Amino acid sequence: MFSGALNYMKSFVAPTNLQVEESGAETKAEAPVADQEQRDGLFKQLANHIGKDVTSMISLPVWVFEPVSFLQVMAEPLQYSSLLDKAANDANPYHRLAYIAAFNCGLYSTAVRTKKPFNPILGETFEVVKEGDFKLIAEQVSHHPPIGVSETTTQSYTLQLETELKSKFYGNSSEVEINGTNHFINNQTGEHFSWGHIVTSCHNIIIGYTWLDHYGEITIKNHTSGARCVLKFAKSGWLGAGRYGVTGEIFDSENQLKYRLVGKWNENLILHEVVANGQNDPNPVTLWEAAKETITSKFNFPKWVEDNIINLSPEYEKILPETDSRVRADRRALEAGDMDNAGKHKHTLEEKQRADKKARAAENKEWETRYFTKVDDELHTYRWKSNNKYWEEREARVKASTSS
Repeated sequence: MFSGALNYMKSFVAPTNLQVEESGAETKAEAPVADQEQRDGLFKQLANHIGKDVTSMISLPVWVFEPVSFLQVMAEPLQYSSLLDKAANDANPYHRLAYIAAFNCGLYSTAVRTKKPFNPILGETFEVVKEGDFKLIAEQVSHHPPIGVSETTTQSYTLQLETELKSKFYGNSSEVEINGTNHFINNQTGEHFSWGHIVTSCHNIIIGYTWLDHYGEITIKNHTSGARCVLKFAKSGWLGAGRYGVTGEIFDSENQLKYRLVGKWNENLILHEVVANGQNDPNPVTLWEAAKETITSKFNFPKWVEDNIINLSPEYEKILPETDSRVRADRRALEAGDMDNAGKHKHTLEEKQRADKKARAAENKEWETRYFTKVDDELHTYRWKSNNKYWEEREARVKASTSS
């Protein structure tokens, strides 16, 4: 879902509102994007790494960034959390698969901005708590390779996302592949679903019209029943033919086709039941539609993101740990428009991370994650298990804040 791939493509000037735009153009609600001189400078910085994985190799200039960490971006698809509620509560087992597929479309539809999120510092955390709805904790569990893990919990389900980014630069384009397995546990039925990620390409990074393409195949497996959904994101053809297209098929445990899916990852996803003679039922169901709202923030953030991902009131800051993405000095300086201090703080954080790594190596110590524990990646297990320690610590901070 959160496929981290599409969000990492914000490393480079991506299209606004998922349309092919003049790469040097401004959006109505957004600060100016990079000029050609800056883009040429970026190319010079990347030129010696063509064909290589550049995910963690290069320290990019601060003008490339937006004031959020990648852990925050991982939480953005939860604006479509209602789809997960339906995946947990729908009485039809194939509809439950279909709503998870729709959530994946919602995930890719959130790539609408033109800047890169900050790389999380090792051990960085991020939380989202919506009382009566869901709570999320994310942690950067590895720096080389960069791996972020998040867990979202409600009474109805547990969602865990894992993103390990690998990005290659090809001169005027970049391609991101992502490792990691995502999990959805339905607390109502006990069902366990899992799926992977697709590929994201960014074209015309340095010269020409910049645009994104997401393509590949995701298989969402119901390990409990044996049913599965195969969801295909079409690769854009010549002059954009087939761009955004999504199709899918849902099979039962006996490999019998039960439903078809069709739509676009920037618009909607529609479900057709397969009836007699393999035909589609003439009364399809619209599972999901992309949010449509007027963006007015300086950095082109949707209101849901502003309210739930970025919001940092003085009262809220009191209950956050110093590891939370919201309190990063470089992020806060960039949000305030202070580019010089944003760059300085970014450099300081990166140098500290390098020094900490060197000190651990000298002592022959491995990094120890705080809130997730790595386990054997077998068929029916999570690769990372939450130890619930974060929520215990948060409860103590909340009590301390209210008593002071």
